[in-house]
Formats: sequence, structure tokens, C-alpha cells
Amino acid sequence: MSSTSIRRRGRTATDAQGRYKFITVKPGAYPWGNHSNAWRPAHIHFSLFGHSFLSRLVTQMYFPGDPLMAYDPIFNSVGDEKARARMISRFDLAATVPDWALAYEFDIVLRGRNQTPAQP
Repeated sequence: MSSTSIRRRGRTATDAQGRYKFITVKPGAYPWGNHSNAWRPAHIHFSLFGHSFLSRLVTQMYFPGDPLMAYDPIFNSVGDEKARARMISRFDLAATVPDWALAYEFDIVLRGRNQTPAQP
């Protein structure tokens, strides 16, 4: 990212059922200089901490239908197609706020065979 890019951070805790909610502007694609005409798809980074900073999961949430995912080496570094699919959020019309905000759902699974893939 260029030195003029803006980075925002947020912090939240989950409720008793493990749910969380962020309200933000959907990010756009950006050039990242990895090679000629290289663009990152729209995504949001998540960094989750367990009981300490030593137990941490870093992943990225992508948006459905973004054509740049097919070219993104970070997204495609996850070799299993089903695991990559777990990194893509789902549009949620029922949670959308009319005339104000679209809603996407993204489940983060910490353990098990449906675990959310970690990113390098």
C-alpha cells in the first residue's frame, strides 16, 4: 500500500453466542505492486486473540463475486477450495439497513474441520 493509504482499526468483543458486529465502509480494491497491474480484491483483515497474544488467528474476509479473487496470491495461497470459500462473506439482506448500510455475514471458526483459514 502506498504511504498515503489510510488504515483503520477496530476492536470488539463477542456476545455470549460468539456474535460480533462492525459497521464500516466496504473497502475497495487497491494496487499493491507485487507485479505489473497487480490488485488486491476488497477484503477486511481480522486478527483474533485468545487468552494471550501468543494464541492469535489472522485471516481475511473477502466479498462475494469479486473477480480479483481469482488473481490474488494471498487468497489462493489456501490450497483447499472449500477452505477458500469459508473466507468469503455472505450478503445478508435481512440485516441490511435500508438507505444506509448493506450487511455481510462472516463466521470465524477457531477449531475443527471447518476452521477459518489462517493467512500468512
